[in-house]
Amino acid sequence: MNLQHVRAIARKEWWHLFRDARSLALLILMPSMLLFLFGYAIRLDIVEAPIGILQESHDAQSRELAAAFDASRAFDVVRYYPSRQSLGDAIVQGDIWAGLVIPHDFIRDIKRGKASLQFIVDGVDANTARLLLNYSQALISDHLLQQGLRPPIRIEDRLWFNEAKQSRIAIVPGVIAIVMAVIGALMTSLTIAREIEQGNLVMLRTTPLTRGEFLVGKMTPYFFIGLADLAVAASAAVLIFDVPLRGSVFGLSLVSALFLLVVMLQGAVVSISAGNQLLASQIAMVSTFLPAFLLSGFVFAIENMPKVLQYVTYIVPARYYVSLSKVIFLKGISPFVVWTEVIALLVILLLLIGITFARARKLGLLS
Repeated sequence: MNLQHVRAIARKEWWHLFRDARSLALLILMPSMLLFLFGYAIRLDIVEAPIGILQESHDAQSRELAAAFDASRAFDVVRYYPSRQSLGDAIVQGDIWAGLVIPHDFIRDIKRGKASLQFIVDGVDANTARLLLNYSQALISDHLLQQGLRPPIRIEDRLWFNEAKQSRIAIVPGVIAIVMAVIGALMTSLTIAREIEQGNLVMLRTTPLTRGEFLVGKMTPYFFIGLADLAVAASAAVLIFDVPLRGSVFGLSLVSALFLLVVMLQGAVVSISAGNQLLASQIAMVSTFLPAFLLSGFVFAIENMPKVLQYVTYIVPARYYVSLSKVIFLKGISPFVVWTEVIALLVILLLLIGITFARARKLGLLS
């Protein structure tokens, strides 16, 4: 491979980027926008969920239980309802997400060992309903234990790697994978399609430029832009979202560079196959964003998916990078310890190199 040829193609691509200020701004600003949108918009915990309380029992202990819900960070008691009918109507109309009913003689029944509370939840959103139930059960159990109304037996839980129990700490490292997947594939999906669309390849065939030199030269500027985007995203994760980076910066950079090469080659395959920029950008977004979002374990646990989809996730590169990113950020583990994910990315990288050159040869891309 002639490095002078690669340098010439890379220089040409840099000049094109600098002349097209909108594309350059998109490549720089989009990662930050995606990171903030996903980091702040996606929450898997409950904060100030609107609930109502029907307090049929008016003794001091019942009032303290209601006050415990009101003081909780997870719940926001918007109203105390006078009847079961009004509480039910509020849930039906969507004014509140759940309602707590403290029945008559609640404390007396507890002492007899047969008391019950009713917690009515709007189940339209099944995940939110499950979280509300779990939070309410934990709050009620803790409150009753503090009041000495149950035998003093409790389980002391310890949550490792996310002691604050904040969902964004688990989500943001995965968001970096989504950002890099979209940006990396989108960047390279446009560059080769642009040359095909403008007919520049006809002139390039008259030069001694080879396929490898052309592809490496085209991808080099975007590779460095992708690493810059990674630096911005990782810095925002640590400084703005308070995500701890317990592992090494070198290890994170190494696996990120590998993943970036993989998604860039995905974009190159799309670019060569599509032949025009509009189609290439659409295919790149669909083939990278949706699998990375839905099938990488970023939000939805892979183990909870149907078996068929679990097997499909093995061909999604983001699956491996999400796993690597989380263990480096939160557990401080070296990527060489979880070497199977690194090997998987390397295998996918080699396969994509072969597919890229095969497509380029089939379409007569250079010599």
